[in-house]
Amino acid sequence: MKLKSLIAATVLSVTGSIAAAQTYDLKVATFVTPKHGMSQWIEAWAAGLEEKSEGRLKFEILHGAQMGPPPAYYDLAANGQADITWVLHGATPGRFKLTEISNMPFLFCSAEQATRVLNVPSVRALTDPEHRGVKVLTTFMHPPGQINMNGSPILALSDLEGKALRPPSQTVGQLIAMLGGKPVGLPPTAMAEALQKGTIDGTMIDYGGAGLAFQLGPFLTDITEVYAYSSSFALVMNPDSFGELPADLQAMVDASFEDVSPQIGQIWDKLDGVGKGVLVKAGVNIHTLTEAELAKFQAVGEAQTSGYLASLNDSGLPAGDTMAAIKAAIEAVGPVGLGCQP
Repeated sequence: MKLKSLIAATVLSVTGSIAAAQTYDLKVATFVTPKHGMSQWIEAWAAGLEEKSEGRLKFEILHGAQMGPPPAYYDLAANGQADITWVLHGATPGRFKLTEISNMPFLFCSAEQATRVLNVPSVRALTDPEHRGVKVLTTFMHPPGQINMNGSPILALSDLEGKALRPPSQTVGQLIAMLGGKPVGLPPTAMAEALQKGTIDGTMIDYGGAGLAFQLGPFLTDITEVYAYSSSFALVMNPDSFGELPADLQAMVDASFEDVSPQIGQIWDKLDGVGKGVLVKAGVNIHTLTEAELAKFQAVGEAQTSGYLASLNDSGLPAGDTMAAIKAAIEAVGPVGLGCQP
């Protein structure tokens, strides 16, 4: 953060002196396009703080991975190269073990539900401490992802046997393997070419990512709706940058993240609906599973979750407490948003 002296020509009636004010320049970095709905939310958030602080807060926002690939963004904030960054927890597997409990399959039915749950104080009390070296401003999640295929639909668990799918995270890669598929690690920008060449048979991704962010419509034939997993993110801030702000600006930043979970979740759910429309228009066929087949997928998800929690418990982490807090929050928040059933 850079501080600049701004001499305000404010003549005081008693002393005739000139009051000095300071501005605080904050660099914000994201790894996605400025056209993304979350990027636009960040832009609006920053503009609102600039206005509310009467120009004392200034933001430089760098979108599009200008400061490096997704795995770099946590350390960019921790070491002060950027003041605020958008972090994808799954980009650095094993670093946020308790937070990634939220990435286990079949927990959530919408981004709004997941985002509200992840910000419940009892959940944040367990997950914030593993964000060492940064201040967590807010956490959020994308809508649950689907099975996207090129060439053959997935209508039963057995249809996944031997199929090569690109996972968005290590957690989803493990799920694909447990479902009988072959996880193939690729950067997201390589998905379209890999689908076109047949290097992969499909990918696990949400509708917004497939239809909008990576424009996979021309390279997909079938999508099976399973609402299988969600990935978690956070906006984090360098603690020194926050500490250098005056108390009133610190309070202003903190207040700007109060009660934003529904708003952020709804942005992501809207992207999901729009993305689905784009894919349908491109001729992609949408499928659902029978209750019996969906139950088979969910049973695999339960096995994955049990194994992951056991591994964390064995290492002395409060995995059971964290999952209990998440499930209690799910019950309190209820089934809200896209894909949820009352």
